[in-house]
Amino acid sequence: MLLTALTLATMTMPERKKFNLTKTYKTESMTQKYVRVVAGQYSSHFEWCIQEVATTFISGLKGGIGYLLRKKIYPLIYHGFDRTSVVGVNVTLRCPKQIRLGAGVIVDDYCQLIANSDERASIVMGENTFIRSFAMLNAGPPCGYIKIGKSSSIGQSSIIYGHGGVEIGDNVMIAGQCFIVASNHNFDQPDLPMNEQGHSAIGISIGNNVWLGAGCKILDGVTIGEGSVIAANAVVNKNVDSGSIIGGIPGKVIGQLNRGV
Repeated sequence: MLLTALTLATMTMPERKKFNLTKTYKTESMTQKYVRVVAGQYSSHFEWCIQEVATTFISGLKGGIGYLLRKKIYPLIYHGFDRTSVVGVNVTLRCPKQIRLGAGVIVDDYCQLIANSDERASIVMGENTFIRSFAMLNAGPPCGYIKIGKSSSIGQSSIIYGHGGVEIGDNVMIAGQCFIVASNHNFDQPDLPMNEQGHSAIGISIGNNVWLGAGCKILDGVTIGEGSVIAANAVVNKNVDSGSIIGGIPGKVIGQLNRGV
């Protein structure tokens, strides 16, 4: 454990990215904004039209017929979706060409997958990962991403913002109503309105075999080591050694797991 602590302490801090979306997209027309946010910059006009038809007639179709149509049609029009993946009813798919769903992935009803980013594969889910209802994954412009390993799960109503990049390992359990945000609002210019000061982002990394309890908050720049447990409602703003149990606001070590990770 001492070696892990020393390794974390000597790691080079990732470069903090700074961006101002208001300025970046200031000259966009409403049509350009709609296409960028909904279809994505890498979709052709034909692909956009196909997406609109699928959204109108298939996305909200309930019952077995809707399930079968989405299971058959989505992998044909969204080539990053494995044919064994399952997408529930009324799932919001923005920039679906930039979404990758591995074999056996389940995206439950009313989730939001928002892949608006310069990254060509900005939301990636490994095989057998399960995203429960009402969860939102937002890759985050201009160049964010969310990458989830295999056999992991995201609980109901959890929210992940990937502006600085979010990487989640294999066999990770994230309970309901967690908030993982890989960015911060800038506030160092008091003469400017808050919503004109832009954002900064570093990124978040969550190792394999981690459990986040209900309502956890994981803040930008944090690395959580393998085999760790974050107690319900904890706010984590510092790196976590492998095998640690973290609780409280701000999160502190409250125990260790005596097992190999």
